[in-house]
Amino acid sequence: MKYFFNFLILFFTVFGATAQSQMKFSLGFADSVKSSVLNEQRHLLVYTPYAGKQTRATSTQTYPVLYVLDGESNFRSVAVTVERLAQLGLCPPMIVVGIANTDRSRDLTPTAVANNTSGVHNSGGGEKFLSFIERELIPHIDSNHPTAPYKLLWGHSLGGLMVMQTMAHNKDMFNGYIAIDAAIWWDKHRVLDESKSALGKGGYEGKTLFLAMANRMEKGVDTTAVQSDTTEQTELIRYNLDLVRHIRRHPGNKLRFRHAYYENESHNTVPFIASYDALRFLFDYYAFPTGDSQINHPDLPSLIAEHYRRVSKELGYQILPGANLVNNLGYYSLGQKKYDVARQLFNMNVLNYPKDANLQDSFGDYYKAVGDKKNAIAWYKKALAVMEIPETRAKLNELTKKK
Repeated sequence: MKYFFNFLILFFTVFGATAQSQMKFSLGFADSVKSSVLNEQRHLLVYTPYAGKQTRATSTQTYPVLYVLDGESNFRSVAVTVERLAQLGLCPPMIVVGIANTDRSRDLTPTAVANNTSGVHNSGGGEKFLSFIERELIPHIDSNHPTAPYKLLWGHSLGGLMVMQTMAHNKDMFNGYIAIDAAIWWDKHRVLDESKSALGKGGYEGKTLFLAMANRMEKGVDTTAVQSDTTEQTELIRYNLDLVRHIRRHPGNKLRFRHAYYENESHNTVPFIASYDALRFLFDYYAFPTGDSQINHPDLPSLIAEHYRRVSKELGYQILPGANLVNNLGYYSLGQKKYDVARQLFNMNVLNYPKDANLQDSFGDYYKAVGDKKNAIAWYKKALAVMEIPETRAKLNELTKKK
């Protein structure tokens, strides 16, 4: 099925009739896992980039997993961001798991602090909570979904504290970490000190951290002046800035790192924009470049294949070229009368996604365009055997009607 697009704008943003007719309105579903570590039922919110039940045994694709702390408040915005970026070809399609809280202050603090002034009580269960994630939650998701080995951890405030706690003590649990306004002031900045110690020793090759900070300063105070402040109100940003300076001074740890300060955002508004920026950074190598020199290259199929080999190496598992990307480039090449390039691209798609009726329809369009009626009919029939598409049926009837 042909996609109409304008390469000068952004060809990923347009969808054909098949995609529209099957648009999903539900963002995800509820799940739960019985935890023997925590002795309670833990509720989850799960987004998958595919419809229906799939496992490693039934899926031709596997997907990275993004685990979101404070899932009941952050799952929706993170999942929508992931979905849209994946549609645009800027990150891989991912499974998103929001972990709902039962006792937030217990689970998201690594140490117990009595008589604290922050209003946090029943603290210090963080290590037990991480044990639940490692021993029970991740295996549960892996056994029920077609997961790839690449995993991310997302956390805001106390959740960001636990992200940094994990990086310092259990760095191999995840490949990428997103810490937003992390509360590393906790327990006399203990996690800050432990993070600095761990990151100063190295061993973070292949790991990525995005650290975000909101504006928590009085008007007229900037990120330079605030470092001379000693009040409790500025501890969060001061300690995060301290961590940034420390990481910058130790490039030998091989950590892939970026931080961002959001002058116009508060502690409560920063997670949404920071999630977008974090994912763009973590996957800044993912998108296939679509400049004139690429899309008009005589060996465009080889460029695409080589690009995704590099992406696969970065992620540690095989990534197939995006179906929408290749389909759009196939139609572009067909419109430019680069018939051999178009044929290779459409063929690449049906080999990579053999159950996609839309891509089989596209191959039929190619053969129709080059005057090969027999193969056009064959591919339209293959598409209809997978799914009844009115547009495909009309094209088949046109080719097979008696004159």
